[in-house]
Amino acid sequence: MTDSIRFEGGMGEGGMEIVRRLAEAGHAAYFVGGCVRDALLGRAVKDIDIATSAKPEAVLELFPNAIPTGLKHGTVTIPLRDWQYEVTTFRAESEYSDGRRPDEVVFIDDVEGDLERRDFTVNAMAVGADGRLVDPFGGRRDLAAKMLRAVGDPAERFGEDALRMLRFVRFAAEYGFAPDERTWAEAKAGAPGLAAIAMERVFGELSRMIAGADPYRALRLLAESELLRWTKERLRLPRELGLAAGVSDDPLPRLARVPDELARWALWFDRMGLGPEEADRACKALRTSGAFADAIRRTLGLHAHLRGAPEAAARRSWITGALRYGEETSRRWLALAAAAAETEPYGWAARYVDSGPLWLAEMSARTLKELAISGADVLAAAEGRKAGPWLQALLQRLLEHTALGELPNEREALLAQARVWLAESDGRKRDGI
Repeated sequence: MTDSIRFEGGMGEGGMEIVRRLAEAGHAAYFVGGCVRDALLGRAVKDIDIATSAKPEAVLELFPNAIPTGLKHGTVTIPLRDWQYEVTTFRAESEYSDGRRPDEVVFIDDVEGDLERRDFTVNAMAVGADGRLVDPFGGRRDLAAKMLRAVGDPAERFGEDALRMLRFVRFAAEYGFAPDERTWAEAKAGAPGLAAIAMERVFGELSRMIAGADPYRALRLLAESELLRWTKERLRLPRELGLAAGVSDDPLPRLARVPDELARWALWFDRMGLGPEEADRACKALRTSGAFADAIRRTLGLHAHLRGAPEAAARRSWITGALRYGEETSRRWLALAAAAAETEPYGWAARYVDSGPLWLAEMSARTLKELAISGADVLAAAEGRKAGPWLQALLQRLLEHTALGELPNEREALLAQARVWLAESDGRKRDGI
């Protein structure tokens, strides 16, 4: 862990400029929170927050281009070069009667008083322009010990904002921290408090866990704590969250190998036994975007389509699945399968991992737009038929045969085949079939 705490280059350089300008104007100013933690760990700093004794009005006067993003809570956002910096006045907070936000915010002049309101000791450190570390709660010691501990009384911290219990799980998993025994006990005891938290905030934390460095550990901690049983809206997830206790061939420990976050979610949902519709209900409860829910639904739909196919029909199943669920979904599923196929429950997926990319590349058409004919072409050859559901069905049939290599993607060949099928359809109608 570095002894020299400096924020230099890129975002750090802009942050230093802001801290120095505030100091030159007679205000105390510090880097605070996650950027200090990550700098001490030697990790890349992605966000910089600054705390200051200056009131918001004074910050706005010093930085005329600043944006008053949260004046009630003392926060302004300063755009500088290619970055944006949140600058917040030192503050103390009153009771959290709703378990989500303080009833009142009071501006103070003391950085240690500001750090006292923060969640965990590793996030309750500050660094001034001179590089001096302010660490009243032993955050640096806990970093060295890889320990995650609440600032002060953990029951109070979790009572102030119940989302901190999920943040506790996320930080423990992301940084490989061991949960402090007392803090962890209070997190589990305080789980019912999550009923006060908006589902969008719950999803935000879960999303960071699943996309993080060790999603499997996050799931283990969630299962142990049973936090997700207490959310505002019931998620209807199995108690074990899909974890196979004592099974060495469980694919979930391989989640971190999956490069696509949506594919990680799909694998987790599948391990919990959730099909497309059940997963869709969970997404709705979590208030995910429609695009997120659709991607999960499609990925699980393709998964079910492929899992039930006999090995002899693997190529046909893959191509028809790609047509039905889309190329993007097919490539996302391959990211899932590449990790899971190494385990016995997903061994059947290995043939798709090996051949799926080649089969996709060989498809001469993947969508109706890529077909060499259009609906207008078919109507012109249909001798007076009116457009209707039959037209879409015929085009999809042409697309499937073309994608499978059974028809060339050439206008005349496709029109000829369309005429054959139309004649067959007319013949069946005449015969009353």
